[in-house]
Amino acid sequence: MLSYVALSLLCITVTAGLSALTDDGIQNVTSLLGEEAGGKPNTDVFRQLLNQETLIRMALVKNVHALMKDMVEIKQTMVVNDGRLRNAEKEILVLKQEVQTLKTENQHIKEQATKFQQGFTDFDKKFEETGEKFTQVANSRVEYERELDSKRREYENNTSGILDDIKTEVRYLSVTLLDLNKHTLELDKSIPNFIDDKITLFSGKLNISLENLSEDIAASSFHNEQLSKNMSTLKKSHNSLMRMISDDLNKTIHGLKEDVEQSQNNQQQLSSAVATLEIFKLNMSLNSCGKTDHVGFTVGMTSRHTTWAGSTLVFPHVVFNNGNGYNPSTGIFTSPTDGTYVFFVNVNVYGANYIYLDIVLNGSSKVRTMSHNTAQYMTGTNMAVLQLVKGDSVWVKLHDGKSYYSHSVPITTFSGFLL
Repeated sequence: MLSYVALSLLCITVTAGLSALTDDGIQNVTSLLGEEAGGKPNTDVFRQLLNQETLIRMALVKNVHALMKDMVEIKQTMVVNDGRLRNAEKEILVLKQEVQTLKTENQHIKEQATKFQQGFTDFDKKFEETGEKFTQVANSRVEYERELDSKRREYENNTSGILDDIKTEVRYLSVTLLDLNKHTLELDKSIPNFIDDKITLFSGKLNISLENLSEDIAASSFHNEQLSKNMSTLKKSHNSLMRMISDDLNKTIHGLKEDVEQSQNNQQQLSSAVATLEIFKLNMSLNSCGKTDHVGFTVGMTSRHTTWAGSTLVFPHVVFNNGNGYNPSTGIFTSPTDGTYVFFVNVNVYGANYIYLDIVLNGSSKVRTMSHNTAQYMTGTNMAVLQLVKGDSVWVKLHDGKSYYSHSVPITTFSGFLL
C-alpha cells in the first residue's frame, strides 16, 4: 500500500517538474532548441536542457528515496503504534475488569454497611434492653437485701433461743460428767475391796476343803484302798472347786474391767460431746453477730477398719461442706480465703488397739490426738485454732498406731470452720 502511494507521488512530482520546465505547456522542441544561423540546430541550448533534466531527475530520485525512507519510518511507527494500541486496549480491558470488580466490592461494602447499620440498630435495642434488665437486677438486689436482712434478724432471734437451750444442755452434761466421774472414783475404790472379799471367800472355802480332806484321811487311815479312792475323789473335787472359784473370780474381774472401760469410754465421749457443743456454740455465736455466709465442713467415716495408714487420711463421708473447701477425694481442706480457722478431730480406736492422729498445716503437725490401749474403744480428740491465708492446706495424718471404729452415723470425724 505504501509503495503505491510512493509511485503516485513520484508521478505527480515528475509531471509537475515537466510542467515547470515547459511552462505548463507542450512546446515544439525545435522551437525550444532554436536554430543557428544557416538553419543548423543550436547544440549549446540542447546541452543545457539535458543538464537541467539530469539535475531534475537526480533531485527527483533523491526526493523519492527520502519519501521511501519516510514511508518506512511511518510504517514502523504505525506498527509500534498498533502494538501500543493493542496494549492500550488490553490495559483498558483490565481497567474495565478492575472497575467492575471495584463496583462489585463497592456494592458488597454497601450491603455490609447496611447490615452493620441494622446490627448497630439491633445493638442499640439490645443495649437498651440490657439496661432495663440491669435496672431490674438492681431492684431485685435491693429487695433481696431487704429480705436477707429480715431473715438475718429472724435468725438472730431464733439463735438466741437455741443458744440458751444449748447452754442448758451443756450444764446438764457437765452435771452428768461430774456424776460419772464420781461414780468412776467410787468404782475404782470399790474394786480392791471387792477383790479382797473374793480372795477371803476363796481362802475360807479352801480351808474348809483342807479340813474335810484331813477328816477323810483320819477316817480312812485303816483302809488303804479306800484311802486311795478317797484321795482321788478329793483331788477331783478340789480341782473342780479351784476351777470354779478361778472362773468366778476371772468373770468378776473381767466384768469390773469392762465396767471401768465403759465408764472411761463414756467419760471421753462425753468430753468430746461437750467440746463439740462448745465449738457449735462458738459458731452459733458468730452467726448471731451477723456472719451468715460461713466457710465450714464436717466429714467422717461410716465404717470401721483394722488398718488406717497414710500421710493424709481421707474422710469420704461429707456431712457439711459450705464453701467447698474440703476435698473428699484427697482428704485435704484448702482455705478459700484468709482468716482464723478452727479445726477439730475425733477418733475412736477399734478394740484394744491404739492410734495417734495429727492436725497438719502445710506439712507441719500442729496438735495430736491420743487413743491409748489401756482400755478398748478409747477416744482421742483435739482442736486447733490456725491463722490461714488463701490456698493453705490442712489435713489429718496418722502419727502412730492403727485402726479406727465408726458407724453409719459417723463417730470418727474431722471438722473445721472460719471464725
